[in-house]
Amino acid sequence: MHKDNRTPFDRLREKDTVQERFLVAEKQLAFTREGKAYLKLALMTRAGRIEGILWENAEAESQRFSQGDVIEVQGTVVLYQGERKIRLQRISTPNPDGVRKEDYLPCSSRSYEEMEGELNRTVRKVKNPFLRHLLEAIFRDPVIWKAYRCAPAAKSVHHAYLGGLLEHTLSLARLVGLATQNYPFLDADLVLAGALVHDLGKAWELCPELGFEYTNEGRLLGHIVIGLEILEKKIREVPDFPAPLAMHLKHIVASHHGELEFGSPKQPQTLEALCLHALDNLDAKLCGVHQFVQREIRDTERWTSFHRVHERYFYVPEPVARGGATVKDAPEPAAEEETPDLFGG
Repeated sequence: MHKDNRTPFDRLREKDTVQERFLVAEKQLAFTREGKAYLKLALMTRAGRIEGILWENAEAESQRFSQGDVIEVQGTVVLYQGERKIRLQRISTPNPDGVRKEDYLPCSSRSYEEMEGELNRTVRKVKNPFLRHLLEAIFRDPVIWKAYRCAPAAKSVHHAYLGGLLEHTLSLARLVGLATQNYPFLDADLVLAGALVHDLGKAWELCPELGFEYTNEGRLLGHIVIGLEILEKKIREVPDFPAPLAMHLKHIVASHHGELEFGSPKQPQTLEALCLHALDNLDAKLCGVHQFVQREIRDTERWTSFHRVHERYFYVPEPVARGGATVKDAPEPAAEEETPDLFGG
């Protein structure tokens, strides 16, 4: 996929000048205790995400553009409580003709074609005919696939980039393959199917065009409810789909966040649901923290800044600080016998 050539925000230093275009991911007109208006923006490019603050003429400037627009800014880097921000001096609105919002959004290092091929091979591993037909009904649906293939997996914590949902799903599916070999008492097909559809609703919960902001549907229902609605509809398209199997698969989706306080309608109450939750949590945390570490660590540094979500600093041993393998570097499975492509005609 296309890589951004601009300087990553973590390399900006205090008093550096910034002049470039950004996507407005968030926009808030706020007021100080003294009643002075200021404009707070979350600005995004493929190089990352940074906050911009405009103090002068904030109310009038706020009327000139909306969340999701591309703007051009000029400002100076400042440090506030250890975080880089841009103190904005000027904002202009470029001609929208020729502006492609996707050029301002971070994206997976893996190509869509590469991940599509892996998904195709993964679906073919499912032996249960009902689950196999269900997965084909879901991922062959052009409306679902168009939204799903480029969606982010989260707003900011992990896999928060175009294609992040598909990348996270495939990573989880690989973990499921390892876990079900180690625990043969699990229904491998059911856990794998659960991995592939557990975050299906994310494609409608977050809006890429708004810088991965939540949609109205995402705010009011959430991705678990959205995903269950889609899953129920597709189950009805598979003739004679067993009711107990449908109930178990829906429970896996409903409980994959693990705890009620984390948004799960139910806690995992089957071995397969418990397995999927644990692996999903593992992948999200490891990949999220890995991306955080890669952004933070430079040269001889060994400690990151404070991670607000995990509420801790992370120590990075020297080999990791020098780089290390990525998900893309994971070994490919042995070649399989050629079969018709899932996404073919």
